[in-house]
Amino acid sequence: MAKMVAVKDLVPGDILADEVLSISGKVLLGKEVALTNRHISLLNTWDIQSVFIDSDEEEMEEAENEDFVSNQFIVKEDQPSSSEYVRFNQDYDSIITNIVQSFDIIKQHRIIPVSQMRGNAEKIYSSIASNFEILNHLLVSDNKLADCISRHSVMVAYFSGIIARQMNWTKKDIEGVTVAALLHDIGSLVVDRKPISHKSAYLSETAGLLKLANGLSAEIILGIVQHREYMNGTGFPRGTKGLQIHPYARILSIADNFHNSTYNESGINPFPILELLKREMYGKFDTDICQTFISRIKDTLILNKVILSNNQEAEVIFFNKNNYEEPVVKCLDNQIIDLSKRKDLRISRIVTFN
Repeated sequence: MAKMVAVKDLVPGDILADEVLSISGKVLLGKEVALTNRHISLLNTWDIQSVFIDSDEEEMEEAENEDFVSNQFIVKEDQPSSSEYVRFNQDYDSIITNIVQSFDIIKQHRIIPVSQMRGNAEKIYSSIASNFEILNHLLVSDNKLADCISRHSVMVAYFSGIIARQMNWTKKDIEGVTVAALLHDIGSLVVDRKPISHKSAYLSETAGLLKLANGLSAEIILGIVQHREYMNGTGFPRGTKGLQIHPYARILSIADNFHNSTYNESGINPFPILELLKREMYGKFDTDICQTFISRIKDTLILNKVILSNNQEAEVIFFNKNNYEEPVVKCLDNQIIDLSKRKDLRISRIVTFN
């Protein structure tokens, strides 16, 4: 049942029962969005007086003073506290350390320590399940080692798990796709990069390692082997297309492309890749999975601080429907800039949380 609530009375966890529209009819926030403090602040910025939210008085009473669960995500304060961020970094660094050790085993002995991989997947699942703002942390993570196979694998595992959870997958499948993500680049650990046919060598090494592994399901193996396939059949190794590509691999493809394109030495900038994913999701990527991930990233980036190409600091307040790379931003002097109309300006990078 929907009821109208004044914006000043909204609390994090309230679920929109209908779209929030601007005066011109643009969709500002979609139906069924779980509101965070960012959303509520944004509604005030847009001068929205009231919205319709889902109402279940009995359920709300039970949820009072507890984290409100929506779409299987636990909604917490939108701006991560220092203690939350410290705890995330501790867990993240622990997983990175474990993966580095596991990858050393793979390189030296050509054996996949499956039990350790499953243990790390369980830790990642727990981190995702207990912290709604996990994506905030990931988007401002240290990018200096973004090209490191271990760090890349862990980041792709987190993104894959977040996508799967957002799509209401079971715990088993979320952990399954996370294991696949942790192992998706194992061929690169042992392949000799000197031969011209690097792709063939990479695939051969990957297949050899997987063949000797005990305890990996067929789903996980397909996720690893097919993660470079595209929905339109232009990927490799076999040019598999459409629904013949396993769902694990379809998620991995998006998470892998996102991390490779977003994190670089100059800083973290997801805006261009959001636009790229939007353009390519009707050819290369699974449309439903891609839309789910794009929506999740956009929701996280609202009210996030960014640095513009003129070194001015601003915050994102609105995404243009036709161009995710050039949102509307609000500067420190309260100037509102629509970047889609300012070709002399662009977003250079995200500002890390203090």
